[in-house]
Amino acid sequence: MTERKAVKAQKPRMARRWGAPVLRMAGRIALLLLGAVVLGLMFSGLSAISTWIVRILLSAVILAGITALFFSEGLSCGMRDAAAGSRAAKLEAEGTAVSAEEDAACWHPLKAAAALLLVFAVPLILAGFIALTAEPYRYTLQDLPTWLTSTYGAREDVMAPLAAYLQPEVPGMRVWIRMAVRLMEMPFIGFFPDAQKQAFALDTLSPLFLLIYPLAYFAAYCMGPRRQAALETKERKAARAAVRRQGKKKLADELTRGGGEVHYGQRRDAEKQEHKRLV
Repeated sequence: MTERKAVKAQKPRMARRWGAPVLRMAGRIALLLLGAVVLGLMFSGLSAISTWIVRILLSAVILAGITALFFSEGLSCGMRDAAAGSRAAKLEAEGTAVSAEEDAACWHPLKAAAALLLVFAVPLILAGFIALTAEPYRYTLQDLPTWLTSTYGAREDVMAPLAAYLQPEVPGMRVWIRMAVRLMEMPFIGFFPDAQKQAFALDTLSPLFLLIYPLAYFAAYCMGPRRQAALETKERKAARAAVRRQGKKKLADELTRGGGEVHYGQRRDAEKQEHKRLV
């Protein structure tokens, strides 16, 4: 087997003890999730756009951008770990022992799964709770119409019996959980024309919404070794092309011998004949 084939046959080494980098990966994923929440809050006013095509297109662009961030981070991390696995495989092929740090840096799908679980386990559990306890929207008596309060607000005989309905309701645990889940799914609000009346659909679909980000990251991480192999192949081809160009340049320099004219071996014979005529 030639050296070129041996390089191609070399496969990335999978990590055996991959737990050390998980916290660092989870921290970067948590920052991405925080960025998604901030972007969702920034564009939360999209739901006020009356033209549904414009609202859906803008929401799709924002969601695609956030998903692309998770995908890009997963792909770069997967390629980095695959490159570390290739280096470790070469060291083992040469008989050199791989250190624990080098082993932990190698690629393994469970690294990405564990990091994603640390970040998204609690949000998915909360979203599942909200989905299981979702209820259809109902008009409540606390939502008194404005025409009633503005017209009869000064009449005690009308407003006194309704005073109980104006008492603010103390938010319970489910309300706070729902608010936390809704913050993480804000980029999806724009797909619904009336978030209040369609709250049942939002609550029911919230686990699926939150699954989009970790699935994009994990799929990209699993593509890392293949993309890294393609990148290494491209770099090898570029290196061979550079060697060929250098060889051609060297050959041209030898043929011209720095004179700027290609002689192909005849220049020295012509110089000898001219010398004989002069003699």
